[in-house]
Amino acid sequence: LNNSHPYLFGGLVNGGVRKVFERNSPEWTHALFPQHDWPGFLGDKWRFTKAWARDRSFAESVAGAVKVAEVVDTLAEAAEGTEAAFVCDMWGEYHREQAVAFLEQGKSVFVDKPLAESTADARAMIEAAQASGAVLSTCSSLRFVPEMMELKKKLAAPLGPAGIVTVCCPCHQDLARYSVHGIELLMDVVSPDTVVRLRNIGTGTRRHLLLVEFAGGTCGVIHSWEDHAYSLTVSAAGGHEVVNFSFTDSTRPMAAAVLESFESGIPVVPYDQALEVVRIIEAGAASRAAGGKVVELETGC
Repeated sequence: LNNSHPYLFGGLVNGGVRKVFERNSPEWTHALFPQHDWPGFLGDKWRFTKAWARDRSFAESVAGAVKVAEVVDTLAEAAEGTEAAFVCDMWGEYHREQAVAFLEQGKSVFVDKPLAESTADARAMIEAAQASGAVLSTCSSLRFVPEMMELKKKLAAPLGPAGIVTVCCPCHQDLARYSVHGIELLMDVVSPDTVVRLRNIGTGTRRHLLLVEFAGGTCGVIHSWEDHAYSLTVSAAGGHEVVNFSFTDSTRPMAAAVLESFESGIPVVPYDQALEVVRIIEAGAASRAAGGKVVELETGC
């Protein structure tokens, strides 16, 4: 645990203690839950029973707010006697270690964005899941926004496959932190295609402009700037569509989909698509560091 999302996921699954929740969680989360103590919203089958964090005090803060019974000191203790895990550390370099501690035991894992720091880490996590029969899920809540779900229906008909996709999204630290949501939106529209080349020609602090070419001929543009609003534009043979996001209750259906993935064994986002998101982040950072140089990516990865 290392970001604000455990308060959301915990409040949805376990319920919450209102006074403690208000004291411990970020203010922006308070309006998302009842003004009194509340039960979980996603049924009785799943509960968060243990909390672990690199900073124990943070785990204690979350546990007190969302009714988690036990705070533990090690990943091994967290894995013992549990069936699955949510990894919500905002720094991707820790995700492989944290997720594999569960995956190697056949316990399914949801990893909050970004999936991993590198494609090597992402592949190792996916391989650990496949070897043990566990499921590894990762996803952005934006794929569950009603406008996005409606767009995907239109891509089947009448729009047809996307030719040009333009995404606008915020960037608060780097491509892995919040730009990742825009990258996933692009992949959600274009998948199962793969990236063949990419440039990041953005300049300035927290400003990225990615030009992405796919093997199937689709072109993607991602504008990711600090405090930018989310939007998505698709041009296809059958027409043109603009999506502005309402953010109507997208975290709840996402959490429900993650829990369903634990039971079905089918990840929310297919592994090849999840890996492609990490490849774009990695290549985008490399292009930026090289002054906007074109980065060629291998296909079939």
